[in-house]
Amino acid sequence: VSRRVKVLHNYHCQVCAIQLRGVAGPYAEAAHIQPLGTPHHGPDMLTNALCLCPNHHVMFDLGGFGIADNLQLLGLPGRLLTQKEHPIGTVFTAYHRVHFYEPGSAAGY
Repeated sequence: VSRRVKVLHNYHCQVCAIQLRGVAGPYAEAAHIQPLGTPHHGPDMLTNALCLCPNHHVMFDLGGFGIADNLQLLGLPGRLLTQKEHPIGTVFTAYHRVHFYEPGSAAGY
């Protein structure tokens, strides 16, 4: 799932569109919207994954921004960048909003 989401987005962050490149090639991180494992038990599936740059991955995990059901970003300007082949599960974005998103916290990053 992690490799697939990065390939689908050509290693571009779904928030800022940046593609980091190094000598080993492009770099991005796969982030689970509803985390895997205890206590969250999110599934390891494409609809529960995002392709993010390291900064936006950390911000997302810490609740610095959220994603509305219409894919507008909450706490940051803009809209989540998407690919037709990568639908986002609104059940997972809703879970993230309830358990992680803290309105106004992105300003501290």
